[in-house]
Amino acid sequence: MSSGLTIKEVAKKAANLLNRHEFARIYTHYDADGISAGAVLAKALLRARKAFQISFLKGLNDFEPEGDDLIIFADMGSGYSQKISEIDSDIIILDHHKPDGEIKPKRNLVHINPHFFGIDGTYELSASGVAYLFAKELGENRDLASIAILGIIGDKQKFSGLNAEILRDGIETKCIEANRGVSLPSGKLLNSLKTSLEPFLDFYKKEEELMEFLKKTKLDGDKEVDELSEIEVQRLADAIALRLLEIGAYEGVFEQVIGSRLIVKNLLLKNPVTLVDIVNSCGRIGATATAFSILLGDEKALKEGMEITDKFKTEILEEVSRRRSEIKEGFCIRYLIMEDAPSTSSIATIFSRYLFPEKPLVVLNIKKDGKVKVSARTTEKIAKRLDLSEVMRLASAKVGGSGGGHRVAAGANILRDRMEEFLKEVDRLCCAMLA
Repeated sequence: MSSGLTIKEVAKKAANLLNRHEFARIYTHYDADGISAGAVLAKALLRARKAFQISFLKGLNDFEPEGDDLIIFADMGSGYSQKISEIDSDIIILDHHKPDGEIKPKRNLVHINPHFFGIDGTYELSASGVAYLFAKELGENRDLASIAILGIIGDKQKFSGLNAEILRDGIETKCIEANRGVSLPSGKLLNSLKTSLEPFLDFYKKEEELMEFLKKTKLDGDKEVDELSEIEVQRLADAIALRLLEIGAYEGVFEQVIGSRLIVKNLLLKNPVTLVDIVNSCGRIGATATAFSILLGDEKALKEGMEITDKFKTEILEEVSRRRSEIKEGFCIRYLIMEDAPSTSSIATIFSRYLFPEKPLVVLNIKKDGKVKVSARTTEKIAKRLDLSEVMRLASAKVGGSGGGHRVAAGANILRDRMEEFLKEVDRLCCAMLA
């Protein structure tokens, strides 16, 4: 599929295709990785003096092209081979999800996906990273590494492979700084520990436990996270490690949370964890324009984004607190059925990484229109034997829906009256893969 070219050579082909057009229609995903990819593209296209229009989508199931000469899909497209094959436009796809088949384009197509080059799209290159490789071929855009790493963090990837190269670019151009520390959102330590979703420390509505935690670590809860001394950071890191062990978190969480702390110097906030929280929260509630504006440097949008984030995080923490007793057991999976919850994926991620990591977790969110949004999550350890992307694709297809994603994180869209059949098929497929 890569025709013997490297991923950077294919990115160059994509840049050449763009340069034949004066306008690009961009469609990208509405999560932190997709919005970050969109911001990388916007900045690169502005610098290249190309006009563009950008839209943020949940997927391409209901997508209808508008007759544009050039369409760029970011963080989506690879899993919609049939849909893409029907579009009569030049197309650039910048994605990292597992491709679902061969695309037969009507016109020119440049498809950049790490899976074609033997690169792990789950851990070593996100969509914002693919967009960054493309942007580098358009001009001197290495300072956009600071935006690209937001997608890497948002998709819980590792700084290895090409992601490590993006981080190095950011450090070399002095837009990113890497220090020893803990990845926690900014703010008063007390509030940060209580309301953090990543890492989730299970202190919400557990004031006594939280005060005891601070007392044992000899830390002042009113002190700003970003102003802790080196010694205080070390004490905090040790205490968080113990807390994660206590709540039964997946061991892979430790390396992502403890050990390093990144600072982004050319964005509105210096803490990328906080920025990811804001961008993700805005995306999940449909305020994608706010998230996008923040990454382009709009201070007014930042104020609005911070208010949205506080509200969204509280809603998610309330749901987690309320729903943990509703988790059901299958043979090889756990599952949760909700109605019109604020975010399926955020809830699924917390449960699967921190509270119930021993089995794959499937969360179904029944919307008011009778459609069901499914988020499936598992740990890297289980994903070595099981591919959730395949499970979601096959199980959803059996009930007339659609699905796909990554080995550790995948999703599907199905109808309410096929939920039971879907869950049985997901459980069967997981048991077969894990046998």
